[in-house]
Amino acid sequence: HDISEALDALDGRAGVTVNDMAHMEFRFVGALDHSKHGIPNLERQLAESPLLYMQVMALLWKRSDSGDDPSEWRIEDPERRGSVASAMHRVLDQMTRIPGTNADGKIVANDLTDWLTQVRALAAQYARADITDHCLGQLLAKAPPDSTGVWPCAAVCEAMERIASPEIAKGFLIGVHNSRGAQWRGEGGGQERELAAKYRAWSQQLAFESPYVASVLEKIAGSYDHEAEWHDSEANVSKRLRH
Repeated sequence: HDISEALDALDGRAGVTVNDMAHMEFRFVGALDHSKHGIPNLERQLAESPLLYMQVMALLWKRSDSGDDPSEWRIEDPERRGSVASAMHRVLDQMTRIPGTNADGKIVANDLTDWLTQVRALAAQYARADITDHCLGQLLAKAPPDSTGVWPCAAVCEAMERIASPEIAKGFLIGVHNSRGAQWRGEGGGQERELAAKYRAWSQQLAFESPYVASVLEKIAGSYDHEAEWHDSEANVSKRLRH
């Protein structure tokens, strides 16, 4: 709480740059999870710089080939490398700003598509294509709904539709499931059936204009169908054991 309040007081103060704030947010990222301040400057930098986002990927994941990364991306000391990687995981978990978001808070589809395209090109260059797509999918799963209530919003649908990556789809599904967090549950798979119905309804609404996104949402609905069946089976086993 104290760190969050201190960063709030510094943010925007004369002589304190966005880069200064981003460095401090990274330094205290472990303390800023679920805080009032969060990491707005750091995630803005990531959302504006495909190269910086790619550097995060490089610090987190090994290459899929035998090539070398730029020297400034390499950390030789194992202990420091592990510490930085842990912090980077927290940054990705806390990042909610969708790239392409303008000063008014509106996501511009062309800008988002450009950012995604540049990141994916860098990921191919530095041999981390699949894992980067997974991370991009998890980020896009944090998109807001459209003004009509349909999710995700039109700009994110448009960008996803243009790229139509199977690996982004996998990451998107993971992001949706991770967003549930801890929950109280009753007996059986009722909660999962409600979620399946919600995502299936969105899929049907998007089927004509965004068929790729609709197919991703249908897969999410199907995954919740399977979870519901599993919880129903578990509940039936528990009943039999009680009797």
